[in-house]
Amino acid sequence: MQLSLLNLPYNEDNSPIVDIFNIPNLEKAEALRNLAASMQPTIDQKKNPAIGNQRVTKHRKTIAQGIIQEGIELEIIQSWLFAIAQMWEAGNIAPILRGISHKSQVEALFRISQMGETIQKVQEKLAGEYYRDWVKSLSRAGLHTPSEIISAITEIQRVVKPEAIDTTKQLLNKLELEIIGMKDGDFFPTPKLVCQRLVQLADIKPNWQILEPSAGSGNIAEYITDTYPNVQLEVVEINYDLRQILELKGFNLVGKNFLEFNPSHLYNACIMNPPFCELVQHIYQAWKLLVPGGVLVSVIPESVFFNRKYKTFKGWLQANNSYVEMVDKDAFLSSNNPTNVATRIIKLIKP
Repeated sequence: MQLSLLNLPYNEDNSPIVDIFNIPNLEKAEALRNLAASMQPTIDQKKNPAIGNQRVTKHRKTIAQGIIQEGIELEIIQSWLFAIAQMWEAGNIAPILRGISHKSQVEALFRISQMGETIQKVQEKLAGEYYRDWVKSLSRAGLHTPSEIISAITEIQRVVKPEAIDTTKQLLNKLELEIIGMKDGDFFPTPKLVCQRLVQLADIKPNWQILEPSAGSGNIAEYITDTYPNVQLEVVEINYDLRQILELKGFNLVGKNFLEFNPSHLYNACIMNPPFCELVQHIYQAWKLLVPGGVLVSVIPESVFFNRKYKTFKGWLQANNSYVEMVDKDAFLSSNNPTNVATRIIKLIKP
């Protein structure tokens, strides 16, 4: 980069003052950005603790909540690393941050920021034996005093402001943890592999209007939008807590009770895992809401094919040339509200 001497500040002897740190340093930016990116697998793991295949207890939920909180905190630390990388890339890195080169230094700054940001409080905390490693790490970054540490935190927070931290994610994680083991209604969230197969069978086309009735916590809806971001997806859900989750995830919630749902338009596809206690009613209602040529893909219980109470419904499936395939018998044990109910997937195309 070529600097113009006309634009530089000067010392008393008329020699130009050049602050080399206000020149973009892409190498330092990339190193910090790589450190931040390397945290992602751990963040994802902690924010999605694997307790769904265990018997749900209050103790396990508490443990999971703690793990999720760790993931949220790591995500904030990651955002601080990205912020410092961005400063180096833009060439506006604050002098107090120029010695930071390791994740441990940024983590120490974040943890200290949670203690209270007065010099006296920081000084009292860091005087203890427990925080010796933090002190050593920050010293290597050129941060030797409580005043310098607080200044570094302040500079980072000028870019990553506290209100910019995604509180929506925190609330969402809290709500999703609370619904684990939920006994209200017929709620068995669809595991990812089953979502994948449902969406594959739907053979979705660009700009389709798609409905997920009884959307639950949004597992199927998420897979649809992740795979086909350009479709117009609408969801329906009756449970208040689950509706909150769907709204926080940003889905277009268009109804509550699906059996009373009366939209102003029809859909190209209904992709669903209906409550089995009202299975037949939900399937028939979804069928009514499809355009000619529309696709209905649904999870149904294995019992449809041997329980006499489903005789009429089974005949209806046959009359409409339904495609049926087995689901792995243990598929729903990986749900965050597990069940060993055997299931199949059906696909029908409306004439």
